[in-house]
Amino acid sequence: MHHSTQITPRRSRLTRMKRFLLPLATALVTLLLFAVLIELFATAYLSVADGRYVPARERFASRTNLFMRDLVQERNTCGYMDTLYPHPYLGFVHHANRPCGLAEINNVGLFGTDFPFIRPEDRFVVLVTGGSVANQFAKGVSDGPSYLERFLNARYVSPTGKPFLVLNGGDGAWKQPQQAILFLLFVDTVHAVVTLDGYNERAPILSLEERFEYPANNFHRANPAASQDPGDVLVRWILGRVRARAAANAVLSRSQAAYAVISAAEGWAERQAERRPKPRTSLESIFALPPGWTREQLRSWQLGLYRKYVRAMHVVARDHGVLEAHFIQPVPAISKPLTADEEKVVGEFAYRDVYLQLTDSLMAMNADGVPVISLLDVFASDRRTLYGDDIHLRQDAAGVSPGYERLADRIATDLAGLWHLRPRTSDAN
Repeated sequence: MHHSTQITPRRSRLTRMKRFLLPLATALVTLLLFAVLIELFATAYLSVADGRYVPARERFASRTNLFMRDLVQERNTCGYMDTLYPHPYLGFVHHANRPCGLAEINNVGLFGTDFPFIRPEDRFVVLVTGGSVANQFAKGVSDGPSYLERFLNARYVSPTGKPFLVLNGGDGAWKQPQQAILFLLFVDTVHAVVTLDGYNERAPILSLEERFEYPANNFHRANPAASQDPGDVLVRWILGRVRARAAANAVLSRSQAAYAVISAAEGWAERQAERRPKPRTSLESIFALPPGWTREQLRSWQLGLYRKYVRAMHVVARDHGVLEAHFIQPVPAISKPLTADEEKVVGEFAYRDVYLQLTDSLMAMNADGVPVISLLDVFASDRRTLYGDDIHLRQDAAGVSPGYERLADRIATDLAGLWHLRPRTSDAN
């Protein structure tokens, strides 16, 4: 009897612990099985919808382009939109403020070297402007100057005899007239301007949904009042942060279910915003297309607007004694022999015919003295894997890119001919 009275409390405690742990374990196993089933269902659904299996990490990555990923790949809690800053004339630039700022942002909200206040006498300053491709092209390589600056200084003597300095005046999603506005702001601080664009400009010409100047989505994020509904802005911002965190998380970034849930929530938010009554004054009303026009009339008009801003830059450059060159950027849909890896990421080529029309329209401006150069053939004989998505060229963490190097080589050569640059000799100063 003495022995049994000693073990009874111990058995009682074990019994109570089993009664507590068994339901808990059952709940955890049930939850785990439910999560597995949800994951399997999401994988099956998305695979059927896409016609093939796509890893979740690839899905998260595909929702943004190389330019955006390069900027935020080391930031687990910040997305690309968190780096944007409103600009009164350019629509949006970037910031270097905590917690999501970018250290490489200069004094005007762009990337790289600070812009001067007056035209320097010890450098020949070339402003390169355009969208994200122009930004990556003009960015420094391996903690040094851009490919273009290196090629120009190694091969040619500038018109003033001073070393070339390339300023990075491109940004993600920029299109005309942002390039023209940037040039107007800083025309008195540079010696030359180079535009590298066409791909972002082709979107409104192809879609014919809004006037050519309709701003990119980045404008809405940087200027929330323009959306007319603070609630929509807040929901999109929260979902953007959730997506950024999930894409950076070791577990969630591999989950098809997490991707499906976040995508569904984003789709719901977009539909809710679209259902709201349109205010009388909105971006859509400000940048509406002329009513009653045919698609041919609208397309011709949109192309004319593009030419207008290029011509405006030409007139301003001439008036201020600034050299200029306008390059039509290459696209994977034209001339480039694509590799198997490139074919997986470059997307559809529905824009090809419009891009060729755009090119012809701009090239015709040479007859009026506007220097426009097509780069559509720059990769015509290059069988390397150069494109990393629908338009951006691959580069490593240091900015090294065979594609941008080839592009800079060609542009430097074209600029030398256009601007009559003197070749640098071994004894040149």
